[in-house]
Amino acid sequence: MGLALSDDHLALAEACARFVAERCPMSVTREALEAPTAVRPPWWSAMIDLGWMGLAVSEDSGGSGYGVAELAIVLDALGHGCVAGPFLPTVAAAIALDRWSTDAERGTSMLKRLLDGSCTAGIGLRPGGPILGGQDAEVFIFPVAGDSGWTWVAADRSELVVSPLESFDATRRMATIAIPDDVEFSLDDLLDCDVGAPVGLFTLLAASESIGIGRWATDTAASYAKDRVQFGRPIGQFQGVKHRCADMVVRTEATTALVWDAARGYDRRDAGWQVALDAACADGPASTFRTTQDCIQVLGGIGYTWEHDAHLYLKRAAATAHFVPAARRWRAGMVSLVRGGSTRSVSIELPPEAEAIRERVGAFVSSLVARPKAEWNDVIADSGYLVPHWPKPYGLDASPIEQLVIDEAFSDASIRRRHLQVAAWALPTIIGHGTDAQQSRWVGPSLRGELMWCQMFSEPNAGSDLASLTTAGTKVDGGWSITGQKVWTSMAQWAQWAICLARTDPEAPKHEGIGCFMIDMSSPGIELRPLRELTGMEMFNEVFLTDVFVPDDCLVGGPTEGWECARTTLANERVSMGKGASFGPGVTSLFELAETRECFDDPLIVDELGSLLVTSHAAAMLGVRSTLRALSGAQPGSEASVRKLLGVEHEQHIQEVGLRLLGDDATLVEGAAAAWTSGFLGNRALSIAGGTSEIQRNVIAERLLGLPKDP
Repeated sequence: MGLALSDDHLALAEACARFVAERCPMSVTREALEAPTAVRPPWWSAMIDLGWMGLAVSEDSGGSGYGVAELAIVLDALGHGCVAGPFLPTVAAAIALDRWSTDAERGTSMLKRLLDGSCTAGIGLRPGGPILGGQDAEVFIFPVAGDSGWTWVAADRSELVVSPLESFDATRRMATIAIPDDVEFSLDDLLDCDVGAPVGLFTLLAASESIGIGRWATDTAASYAKDRVQFGRPIGQFQGVKHRCADMVVRTEATTALVWDAARGYDRRDAGWQVALDAACADGPASTFRTTQDCIQVLGGIGYTWEHDAHLYLKRAAATAHFVPAARRWRAGMVSLVRGGSTRSVSIELPPEAEAIRERVGAFVSSLVARPKAEWNDVIADSGYLVPHWPKPYGLDASPIEQLVIDEAFSDASIRRRHLQVAAWALPTIIGHGTDAQQSRWVGPSLRGELMWCQMFSEPNAGSDLASLTTAGTKVDGGWSITGQKVWTSMAQWAQWAICLARTDPEAPKHEGIGCFMIDMSSPGIELRPLRELTGMEMFNEVFLTDVFVPDDCLVGGPTEGWECARTTLANERVSMGKGASFGPGVTSLFELAETRECFDDPLIVDELGSLLVTSHAAAMLGVRSTLRALSGAQPGSEASVRKLLGVEHEQHIQEVGLRLLGDDATLVEGAAAAWTSGFLGNRALSIAGGTSEIQRNVIAERLLGLPKDP
């Protein structure tokens, strides 16, 4: 998925994609690659006419007056086409002149030439460093070092000595500059800005372009993996290839979410915008460089050829990632900001129609708190507010906006709704496939907390491959006889009911011939054997079923419709948006530990903490984008699948770093170490339960990229 979410941005993205497809074919990029010197691309005038150069330039300066968020969408499209030419440095220079020029007349003159396309610009990011786009530029933005630090200069080519450099990415040529002895820059030649501002601006724009590069690399690798046959099957069926492609998706989607937030915050200067900027700059160019390397690897020999376009994207990504400051600099910046109290808000501004909903929900909450607290749970359950996204009468058929307003109202009133635990999985199946009598029997009492459930799906030889289950359901007079073994059954020792899958037709294909049964856990023939986890606790159980009788009225759906029941999810899915900062309690606790252990003088630890901040913010922004899609009525994007995988491994990483900070105290299970050692052990389950991370990668590769399923 690209950056665009709103209707206006989607229209802009479509226009950009059409322009690149029609006016910027790869043949033009290859001509630039082979040319002896930098050349102005043939599409330059057409792009100027579209006004893209001035998208983020103020109207007073001759621009369109939009912002970096809109410009990022253009750069995303240009990156996807690996478009040659100096658009990136020129548009960055235009913004710099518009916002920071100290001489209105000089700055306006330079800016006018950039906006009308009569000249291009080159940009340098460190004193004496190479100038991107400098070979044929007429306007130069670069820093010079002085006794009091860096000073940013805007200069014309006539004031400099420009020498071409052999460029790694020959589609966007580099140069070096020298300042003649007889040239002295005055205050009128300077940019009035913080020393890091132009670097941050340029790196954000480069990160925007990198999204398109990453999307191309991911799509190209996946497309090849679908078609390339080795050992008698497409290489996309091999898990190693599949997982590499899935990781490419995860990186690209994380970068997209980070850049989207940084770009929208850059012009607003809203709370925590600098945190968002550092996160995007830390992730974008470096992450995309890795993704282009993975693309070459998936393509194999064909990707190593000059004829294939992959090397053009690889060189673009490599040159960009090494032209901008290293990712560790931005990660260190994030750590410093967070230590200083900066956070990034992840709240969503709801549309005007939310006000009427707030009044209605507010009235319910007010009436609730007026009751005795002992009645709250039943009132919430019976009113539909416990699971408002469920259909009536058990929920409210709540729209995404209603769900967010309800969450907000309950949170503001400090009312915590009961967690349904396993019932949250069992009840939707009963609602979607059960009879009215079955719904009356189980749904209401479970919502009120009168019934506790467990789920008997997994078996010793049917975990991730659940459809291979062998527990047998045999038809008998008045019901079914269930025999088999289940494992990893959480809370079975406390549950009154279980949702259980059993094979009712052993001759049918494995996804067919399965029934879905509701089993009374007090039935004869059920034996529980608690499984002691590596934490020392006993939450899981083995369950042995021997001729357990299940009445006909406890079969949900038809005798062979169990697999469909197991896959049931509500059509109107839950929409959740947490309030507050994007850095969860795990990261906050880790920073507190680092403070007490005086670890912030170690640059390796600072870099590790910065990496966790970037990932935490990426996961939060993926959630925001997913919520915004739901609010707009759009089809779900890839954010949810990516966020699940990213979040699980992120939480485990937090605990691992916590142990590292503890040092030899991590050998203990008492004192300061207790929470971290138990958290580390408990979090091992995150990448196993509910589908392993390996299976999740398969899901991403197969459902999002269309790679072939395992045979």
